[in-house]
Amino acid sequence: MQAQRESKFISEIISEDKICQVESLIKQLDLVRHIAESGFWLSTDELAILLNLDGSFIRSLDNEIAAPNPNYKFFWRNFECILADRQFEKGFWLLRTRDNSLVNTSINKDQERGQEFSKGAANHTNQASNSAITSKTITSEAIPSEAISLNPPPETKVIPTPYALIENFLSQSQLNDLLRYSIRKQAEFVPTSNSANDPNYRKSFFLAHFPEFSELMIDRVRKITPQIIKHLDINNFAIGQIESQLTAHNHGNFYKIHNDSGSPEDESRILTYVYYFNREPKAFTGGELVIYDSKIENGYYVAANSFKTIKPTNNTIIFFPSHCMHEVLPVSCPSEYFADSRFTINGWVRHV
Repeated sequence: MQAQRESKFISEIISEDKICQVESLIKQLDLVRHIAESGFWLSTDELAILLNLDGSFIRSLDNEIAAPNPNYKFFWRNFECILADRQFEKGFWLLRTRDNSLVNTSINKDQERGQEFSKGAANHTNQASNSAITSKTITSEAIPSEAISLNPPPETKVIPTPYALIENFLSQSQLNDLLRYSIRKQAEFVPTSNSANDPNYRKSFFLAHFPEFSELMIDRVRKITPQIIKHLDINNFAIGQIESQLTAHNHGNFYKIHNDSGSPEDESRILTYVYYFNREPKAFTGGELVIYDSKIENGYYVAANSFKTIKPTNNTIIFFPSHCMHEVLPVSCPSEYFADSRFTINGWVRHV
């Protein structure tokens, strides 16, 4: 009788342990899927922690990364780990699901907008409050060490566009003052233009001279740029001029796909920033920033089919590389009051 009770007790422990293992596995797989959908790059060290890679496998990856023209991927369960870039002798990896390893949407200038590439990518980003830069979360999982393929993918390499979001960038009093100032300056805003002089390419209004707040913004951006450069894994550069303009998008306003460093006079732009602010409660919808991933064709960065969509959130600033293609989707502001506009301070950090 005692032996039966002990046997039943042991079987219950084993059963509970199996349940815990299954629950843990589900959580781990869900985390890997979450990171794959987010489009973030992971360094080799971070990937090792996430997938619990053994030492010999890591050494084989390091050897391949050090090769003259590294361009390959390996498989883990139903995911692909693709080498996205190599910077400062470190490899950075992109995770994708194997059954849909390219992109899960398509979009171009002449087609209706598809569903965004990383559904909820902005929400998946770990947005830090109190002016803390967004960060990545990683954990562990198993991987068979023999599951590596050195055959490069036949498709054109897609380079995910990194970006950094910072919440609560200005104090509440600065934000309130800026909003009141912008509304008072309505008469001084003028229509925006574009290099193609196409009125159907961009519609919005801007204020080029606003020293009361441009100096504040430029100073804040200059101080945080070294951290942004490091966070986005951009090659370090000497910070030169920082530009700034105040922009308002009202009903029906938009800006079609473009980049910020394509012309000879703008080629020294390295970082683009956009600071969002608006009256509460928000009286408009739309106006999302669409940031496209990149491909290199004929020596130039061009937009890939995949993209991320960033909602304009009050008192939030976003940074991303200026060469990356992006656009502003149309704004719907039923009141059409200027005070209800989607306001931004946007600008660019140039190298010396």
